Amino acid sequence: MTAGDEVLCYNKGCGKGFNPQENAEDECVYHCGAPVFHDAYKSWSCCEKKTTDFTEFLNIKGCCKGKHNNVKPEEPVKENKEITPPPEAPKPPERMERPSEEEPLVPLPSSVSTSLRKLLDKLAVSDKIDEVVTKESICQRKGCGKAKVDVSDAEDYEGTCEHHPGCPIFHEGMKYWSCCNKKTTDFNDFLKQKGCTKGTHLWGDSSQKKAVQCRYDWHQTGDSVNFTVYAKKVKPELCTVNCNAVKLQMEIHFGDDQVFTFDKVLAGIIVPEKSKITYSATKVEVKMRKAEFFAWPSTFVL
Repeated sequence: MTAGDEVLCYNKGCGKGFNPQENAEDECVYHCGAPVFHDAYKSWSCCEKKTTDFTEFLNIKGCCKGKHNNVKPEEPVKENKEITPPPEAPKPPERMERPSEEEPLVPLPSSVSTSLRKLLDKLAVSDKIDEVVTKESICQRKGCGKAKVDVSDAEDYEGTCEHHPGCPIFHEGMKYWSCCNKKTTDFNDFLKQKGCTKGTHLWGDSSQKKAVQCRYDWHQTGDSVNFTVYAKKVKPELCTVNCNAVKLQMEIHFGDDQVFTFDKVLAGIIVPEKSKITYSATKVEVKMRKAEFFAWPSTFVL
């Protein structure tokens, strides 16, 4: 190598070219420590000079002296890390095939609450007292009030029922019917007013059931759906609740010969043998076990 041939010094902080044949012991000024970067400051571990500017950091003069070094430091060997593929997402459970709506309906097991049993016992006593009246049947027309047993077959025809087709009016102390102008201040005299219209009797036969609509709602948990019908004085011995996996049929008898019916296809699938019904004094609750632990849509029925 001639005197003019220079090589690069690899000492930290030097980076100058030098002639290996003219390499004095104190010719190289460099940093013998390692670079330190902490809290936005940049410095060398071998000296106390700090700066926040990277260019100034590169220009910090070395604090050590020695010979130039033309041996390039070995680069750290990079570890060959095996790339692990991400785990596969769990597959959602498969949904059941929806059973047919035409499958046979089965009755649900039932229980009666203590409150309803006490109420039914009281009603049983009251029914015995009124048994004669209910058997006789009372004319339902306003102002008539005759019992069926008091009217002969000859009298049970058009023109024998004297009644008020209007409605009662109570105004400024006066009591009268809207269909006639007989006014009185005495309530008993008002009740005794003879009907102004004649017609046929309208018997209130207790065997005639009145179909009505009841308020109902539902809610669900992870494994069950609870359907509630609000009805007072329920008669469990007359009620029927049947279902299959996707259909619910109900006939609820309650009150004064009132009947509520419900016949709908369910939005989900249930397990009839794990479902049950509870009769209470003010409501009927049907707890149905889900066949699949999926949330039902916002509607209870399809």
